[in-house]
Amino acid sequence: MACLAAASDGFVLPDLLQPLDRFVELAGEEFKKRLFLTEGADGEALCLRPDFTIPVCLEHLRAGRDAPSVYHYRGKIFRKRRAVGSPEFEQAGTEWIGHTDEIAADADAFALAVECAGAVGLAPQVRVGDAHMFQALLDALPLPSSWRERLRAAFGDADRLDATLVRLTEIGAPDGLAARLAPALAHVDAAQARAIVDAVVGLPHHGASGRSAEDIAARILEQVAGTEAKKIAAPLIRRFIALEAPLSRAADALAAFAAEAGIDLSAALEEFARRTDALAARGVATDQILFQASFGRRLNYYTGFVFDMVDPARPDAEVIAGGRYDRLMAILEPQKPLPATGFSVWLDRIREPS
Repeated sequence: MACLAAASDGFVLPDLLQPLDRFVELAGEEFKKRLFLTEGADGEALCLRPDFTIPVCLEHLRAGRDAPSVYHYRGKIFRKRRAVGSPEFEQAGTEWIGHTDEIAADADAFALAVECAGAVGLAPQVRVGDAHMFQALLDALPLPSSWRERLRAAFGDADRLDATLVRLTEIGAPDGLAARLAPALAHVDAAQARAIVDAVVGLPHHGASGRSAEDIAARILEQVAGTEAKKIAAPLIRRFIALEAPLSRAADALAAFAAEAGIDLSAALEEFARRTDALAARGVATDQILFQASFGRRLNYYTGFVFDMVDPARPDAEVIAGGRYDRLMAILEPQKPLPATGFSVWLDRIREPS
């Protein structure tokens, strides 16, 4: 706590009872199954605080602060079906909101996490991932936007991502109206392709299926893109998520993959390399950290660099974990989205010194 306080602008402790709808909206229906539910005096749906990141962000927005801020916290959170430990437990952590130099903020927050581990005698196994690199890969592949969104949303959940890739590879060759439109759509960009399909499916004699024109148009575009995606996109994604390397050599491994695949990941790679250099400049031993291209968070508001640290004696549960979650702030405040990163410490998983 002394480490967190020294790096912070102030301590914050959000209410123990939180609006249920906010968590379901931001974390999904699946997360709801892990919450302890109740209701307020006026019947409002509430839950026991399951997380600090969302409430701390809401506190920051309610306060109307314009300056970049660093908060630290400590308190109880409550989650059902916890893999390791009691459903009621203490968590500490920090949130960095509004820092426009995202590389520096990522590096500073990670270095602070390393300091916190050292303060309690933890020599952790550390891995990192980067959702931004995965998004750059999706953007470089011949995929319709609907498939990019499905794959992005599945990133970080190995089973869900695998099922999505299986579905992608099972798309059949275009038939019917899609087959007739395929030659024309092959020579235009995505916006023009959508305009052509919308014009065709809007004709009265194509509306007999009972599906909306929007559904029909989306299905035709998926079918037309499916053959190319099956041949190129799915195999490349599987090769990408299999990549692992020490962080000190990860940028080179990613660059070699991009060159071999013939895709341009240069902008994301430059950012990745600069972050690695920033970590090394802060004394982080990047050769002792594992980069896994498949590693992400199941909560899909995480948008970039993520990490976790585990006790080698208990590798089944993270002790410290965090990362960048710019998408969360964009959802909470669309008019003025703010960059944000942070991490949490599961205090009940810190072993007492022997």
